[in-house]
Order: sequence, then C-alpha cells, then structure tokens
Amino acid sequence: MEYVGFITLGIFILAVVGTLFKKIPLPLQTVMILVTIVNVIIGGVAHLTLHEGGGLAAAKLLPAKVMGGIIIHPLTALLAGLLIAGALSASGGFDAIKVIISKLRKSPIGMAGTVAIIVQLPLMSALPCGRILAAALLPVIFSFGPEEMGVLNKRQLIILTGAYARNAFGSCGPSPLGGVGAIGEGFLGKIGYLRAPQAFSLLIGTALVALFLKFLTTKLYPDDVKVKDESNTASRDIKVTAPVKGYISLGIFVVTLVVALFEVLGKVPVQTPLVLGAILIMIVAKLNLEDLMSGIILMPATAMVSGFLAAGSLAATGGFDALGLIFNGVAGTWLGTAGMIAILVQVQTILPLSCSRILTAAFVPVLYLLGPAGTGLLTATQLAIVMSAYIINATTSCGPSPLGGGGMMAEGAIRAETGYLRPAFSFASLAFMPILAAVVMKVMKFNTFHEATTSLGASLNVILITVVLLAVNIVLFKILANMVTSGQVTPRILYFILFSIGGAISGGMLAYLIDMTSIIQIVQGAIGGVIAGNLMVLMTPRGQEYSLEYEDSVEMKA
Repeated sequence: MEYVGFITLGIFILAVVGTLFKKIPLPLQTVMILVTIVNVIIGGVAHLTLHEGGGLAAAKLLPAKVMGGIIIHPLTALLAGLLIAGALSASGGFDAIKVIISKLRKSPIGMAGTVAIIVQLPLMSALPCGRILAAALLPVIFSFGPEEMGVLNKRQLIILTGAYARNAFGSCGPSPLGGVGAIGEGFLGKIGYLRAPQAFSLLIGTALVALFLKFLTTKLYPDDVKVKDESNTASRDIKVTAPVKGYISLGIFVVTLVVALFEVLGKVPVQTPLVLGAILIMIVAKLNLEDLMSGIILMPATAMVSGFLAAGSLAATGGFDALGLIFNGVAGTWLGTAGMIAILVQVQTILPLSCSRILTAAFVPVLYLLGPAGTGLLTATQLAIVMSAYIINATTSCGPSPLGGGGMMAEGAIRAETGYLRPAFSFASLAFMPILAAVVMKVMKFNTFHEATTSLGASLNVILITVVLLAVNIVLFKILANMVTSGQVTPRILYFILFSIGGAISGGMLAYLIDMTSIIQIVQGAIGGVIAGNLMVLMTPRGQEYSLEYEDSVEMKA
C-alpha cells in the first residue's frame, strides 16, 4: 500500500501546481474536492485489489477517515467570526470605522499617525479573514490618493495600499476567531501559543513590505499602476457618514472581541461570545437573515473545508506517510535536517493558494510528525519554533497568490498590474517574518523565565535582531535597485539575487535558532533557504512578464 500514498500525494501536488499556473481552469476549492474524490477512489481500489489492502471493510472506512480530517474548532470559530463580521458590515459598523479614520486625520496625530493606525488595523481587529476588513477599508485608503482627497501622491498611495494589504492578508493567522494559527496550535496542544510570534512578525513585516515597495517596486515599475499622479492638486475633503446603529454595532463588536480575547466569561469556547455578539447586533440594528448573509464572505470557510478534505484523503490513503518519507529522505541527504526544514517552512509561499488554510491543513500534520510524536527529527522545543516560522509563512501566503489571493484585491484597488505586489509580499514571507516569529518563540516563550535571562533582556534581544534585519534589508534593497536602474541586471535577475540572499539568511538563522549551530548545519540551512527562494521566483510567471517589459522599455529608450 505504500506506493498508493505516493500516487495520491502526486495527484495532490500536480493539482496545486496546475491550478497555480492556470492549467486547470477551476476554482481551487473545486479542485481540492475533485482531488479528494479521486484519492478516495484510488484508495478504495487499492484496498479491494491488493493482498495487504484490507478488503471491502477497509474500503468502506475510507470516507469516514476523510471526514475525520476536518478539525471542527477552527472551522466553527471561523464561521462565528464571519457571522459577527457580516453583522457588523450589514449594520454600518465599517462605515463607523471610516468616519473615525476621517476624524483621526484631523486630530493632533495627523495623517502620519492615522496611516500608522490604518496599516495595523487588521492585526488589531483580529478577524478570521483579512478580506473582511480589506473590502471595507481599501476604498477608504484609495480616497486619500491623488484622484480624490489628494492628501497622498501616487507613490505614497501604492506604499500605503501594499503595506495595508500585507497586514490584512496575514492577520487571519494570529486571530483567535478561527485563525489559521489555530490549526498549528491544535497540534501543539495549546490554543494561543503561536499568537504572539505571528503578531510581532506581521507588525514589523508590514514595515518591510513598505520599504520594499519604496526602494524597489515603485522605482522599477512606476507605470504599472494606472492612477493619475496629481500630487500638486490641493487637498480635498470628502464627507463620510455612518448611521447611529453602526457606532452601536462597532461598540458591541469591540466588547465582544475583548471578551473573546481575554476570556472574560471564563473558559468558554471562543465561538460563544462571537455568536452572542452577532445576535445582539442583529437585534439592535434590526437586521434580517438576508442582511446578515450579504456581509459574510464564504470563501475562507469553503477553502478550509476543502483543504481539510484533501488533507483527510491524503491521510487515509498514505499520502502523509509518503510526504514524511520524502522529507526524511531529504534530511538524509547533503541538505540535512536544517536544509529540509528551511524548505518546508517556505512551502506555502512557494505554492501560494487563494487561502492559506488549504495547504496548512495538509502540511501541519506532516510537520508535527517530524517531532517526538513521529520520526523524532525535532525535539518538542524545536518543533514549536519551526511551527511558529511555518505558520506565519503560511498565513501570509494568500497575499501573493495569483489564484484570487488577497493581494489581488489591493492590486485592483489601485488599478495595478496583476502580480505587482507579489515580489514584496513573497520576499517578506521568505526572508523576514519567519525569522522574527522564530526569534520571538525562542527568546520570549522558552528563555524569558530562564535563570540567565530576564524578560527585559529577552525583549531587548528581539528588538536588536529586528533592527539589524531591517537595516540589512534596506541596504540590500538600495544596492540592488541601483544595479537595475543603472542597467547592470534585469528585474528578473534581481529577484533571483535578492531571493537567494534572503533565503540564505532565513535558512541559516532558522537552523541557528533551533540549536543546529555547527557550521555545516547553518550552511545546510542557508542552502535550503536559497533553494526555497529560487523556487519562489521560478513559480512566479508574472516575473517573466516584468522582465520582458523592462527589456522592451530599455530597448525603446536606447
């Protein structure tokens, strides 16, 4: 039966890659359901025909095993989060947020302070899907641009939109309302354990994306955003209003969020306060079921279910066992465990899908089995650190996805070419955020109460590492941008160089953070990171189009 697992795993990977390159013209959820059906059929035939298959009795159990792959808690928490978000949207709560933002701009904190709050608002809101708040606030951000209020020029608008999108389409990870991180926390056995590493890395990672857009993207491709740059026009005011019930609903939502986050009601499921909050908003705002449903985005829920089903089909047919054998085999090569981990952590940004829950549901069990409960390649502490790095990379992977990923919402909002924001998103997920998450997990979670480490000392260590990483990346961006603008390399070559360097730093540091501190292990981790970075560039068809556009423009200028 062992080879059956390799067959079903191969079908799953081919389906993902085929969809990513648009060779399969179907929604990803549909593809995952079809993969599940095909895998179950293959597994059933194998059980019936092979001597060691178990016969009809084993074949009958396959559907139940597949359904057993659905993890109920994150799914029901997600649905409850979408329910209260839908109620907030239908009652005018998001309009109330827009009014508050408009007033903040005229307050003592000014436009700079308002922008800082807007960019981090998705992370502060902790909603189960970044699309919920993005759908409401991306038009607000665009209104600050040169075509409406005129308080931001074109370049500033691009940077703000990209930074906001990065924060939004990663905020589903640390969300306690059925966030993606809950899948990893469930396997680690402690809900909320990954929240701080994810939140901190996303907080700072948002700034790195803004820097990438400032130093590279807007300089290399200034004409790929079809927004009129009228930066010299006078600032114009646009009146924004919200109904009273919108403010009341927003207040109920904030209270509900506090109750859910800080367990004010005691040890009750997070779904309970969310559903109660949604019902209260419905009563206060006099909403009917149709109003409520119109504000709910079902894509994340269907993505999670289809991902769990595909993962269940792999588990039931030996696909995970096959994947585990592959990773164990890689760990036994010259790449070693450090190199294998460096690639595994980046796998979801290499294959970015429309919702990170799809592959997270499939790969987290494999990662877990590398720990003490499985092959024992990683200790419990190492597993937790690697899981924190993997989860933030996974949750941010919907941003650069060309398959209806969240980043496409932002690109559409500023009328940019498809894939315009993808390099910035992918690079931050490769070279920066996983390392910060791993640092926070190692230094704050495991060493804070160690005799030799104070909480203040641990915090200072995290801050120092963060500042050094930011400084290194800024220098790297400036050097490479100058190389491109001077005609030394094309953008395509630039990305190979940039992602190779970023991957090497990321893989090497991750190896060091999980106590693989020998020179050989650090080099193995760095090589694994380089492989992951180059795979990201190779899996980006959009980069080829940029390269051709750049070369054509150079020829025309010459």
